[in-house]
Amino acid sequence: MSEAHKSHSYYIAGQQIWKVVPPIFIILGTLGNILSIVVLNRKNLRRTTTSFYLTVLAISDIMILYSGLLRQWILAMYQIDIRHSNPFMCKVNFFSVYFFADLTGWILVAVTLERVFLVWHPHSGKRYCSRASAAVVCTIIVVSLVAFNGHILYGMGEKTVTENNDTVIKRCTRRDSQYEQFFFRTWPWIDMTKYCIAPFLLLLIGNSLIIAKILYNRRKLRMRIGTETGPSKATQKKTSSMTALLFTLNAVYLTTSTPISVYLLKFDGWADPGDTHGMALASLLWALSNILMYANNTFNFVLYCLSGQNFRNEVKTLFCKKKHQVQGTTMMTLTERVD
Repeated sequence: MSEAHKSHSYYIAGQQIWKVVPPIFIILGTLGNILSIVVLNRKNLRRTTTSFYLTVLAISDIMILYSGLLRQWILAMYQIDIRHSNPFMCKVNFFSVYFFADLTGWILVAVTLERVFLVWHPHSGKRYCSRASAAVVCTIIVVSLVAFNGHILYGMGEKTVTENNDTVIKRCTRRDSQYEQFFFRTWPWIDMTKYCIAPFLLLLIGNSLIIAKILYNRRKLRMRIGTETGPSKATQKKTSSMTALLFTLNAVYLTTSTPISVYLLKFDGWADPGDTHGMALASLLWALSNILMYANNTFNFVLYCLSGQNFRNEVKTLFCKKKHQVQGTTMMTLTERVD
C-alpha cells in the first residue's frame, strides 16, 4: 500500500493530535475520574443510586482511556501497536474498547430511565430504586454488552496468508473472509445502533418525559397554592440540580459519540489507497472523531462540578476538610515546638 499520504499536511496534523492530546487527556481523565469516585462515595452521596451509576461510569471512563487512547498514543509515538504483541492482547484490547465505550452510554441510559421512574412515580420509586437494584441493572447491562461484543474474542486474531509466493502472518486481523465481510458490512450498523442510535432515542425519550413531568408538577403546584412554600422550593431545587446534571451528561455524550459512529459507518475505508488527499483527510477525521469521543471520558468530573450543585458542595467540603486538617496539624506541630 502506498504511503505517499503520510507527507500530506492533513496526515501530519492527525499524527500531531495523537501525539499531543492523549497524555493530557489520560492525566486529567485519571485524576478527574478518581476524584469523582471519591466524592460520589462520600457519606452524603453514596446512599443514592445515581452515585452508584456514576461511580461505574467513572470506572468505565478510566478503562477506556487506558485501553483505547493509550494504545493510540503509543502507536503514534513509537509505531508500536500493542494489539500486535500477541493474539490474546489483540482480542482483549479490541473487545475492551468496544465494551467500555458502549458501557458509558448504557449507564447514562440506566440512570436516566431510573430518573424517569422516580419523577413519575416518586413513592414507589423510592422503594424499588435502591443500590441493590442498580447493581442488578448494571450486571444486566454488562452481560448484554459482553454478548453483543463477544464475537470479537472469536473473530480477531492472527491469519496466515500467501503473498507473492511468501507465507505472511497477519497480526490482529479478521480470521476468515466470512467474518471480515460481517465486520465491515454488518457490524458497523450493529455497533452504531447499540453505541449511538439506541442510547440517543432512549435518552431523548427519557429526558422529554422528565421535562414534561417537571413542568406539569410546577403548574399543578401554582394552581394549588399560588406560591411556592419552603419545603417545595427546596425539593424543587434538589430535583433541578440532578436534572441539570443528567441533561448535561446526556447532551455531551450524544455530541461526542455521534462523529465516531458516523465515521465508522460512512468514512472508514472510503478513500482509495491511491488517493493521497483522501487517505490523509481520512486520517485527520479519524483522529478528530476519536479525540472528541475520548473527551467525554476525560471531562465528566468538570461536568459534575458545573451542573451538579450537590456534587460541588461535596467537593468543597472534601477540600475544606483537608485544608483544615493540614492547618490543624501545623498548629499542633508549632505548639509542640513551643512547649
